[in-house]
Amino acid sequence: MIVADMRRRPPLVAIALLLLSACGEGGEAGPSPTPSATPSAPFPTDATVVIESAEGDPLTLHVAVADTPEERTRGLMGVEEMPDDVGMVFLHEEPTKSDFWMKDTLIPLSVAVWDESMTIRQIVDMEPCEEDPCPIYDITGEWVGALEVNRGAFDRVAVGDTVALDY
Repeated sequence: MIVADMRRRPPLVAIALLLLSACGEGGEAGPSPTPSATPSAPFPTDATVVIESAEGDPLTLHVAVADTPEERTRGLMGVEEMPDDVGMVFLHEEPTKSDFWMKDTLIPLSVAVWDESMTIRQIVDMEPCEEDPCPIYDITGEWVGALEVNRGAFDRVAVGDTVALDY
């Protein structure tokens, strides 16, 4: 999940944002219901990401798209398991400098961030965190998109690979 630089916000504001992010529209938790491209996904997937890698065959993933502040903050909180071909994409219309954290995230994840040219600029492995304080994972530079997947799913992906998103 994304956390705007929470280190600069007063703790009360950070707590309020976290509580607000736990509720979707109408007070229901979770992404909006949409058909799932992968029946075994723990949440609806409505897009496909293909990473073209110099290492070989393209990596294709079915993903949920988090493109609102609430969806980006909630991220994969509470997800207990996820198939290897599933993930979550975080999108911004403009380049952003946001870091990631794993608050209430139960599975180890990796995140790849890309720039406006759809080129992966950084890959970070992250640990689950259920207790405060959770570490914040620094993302170097600005980015427009990020993809969270199970740790290990990026074994054949590298910085400099390109991303194609279809949704």
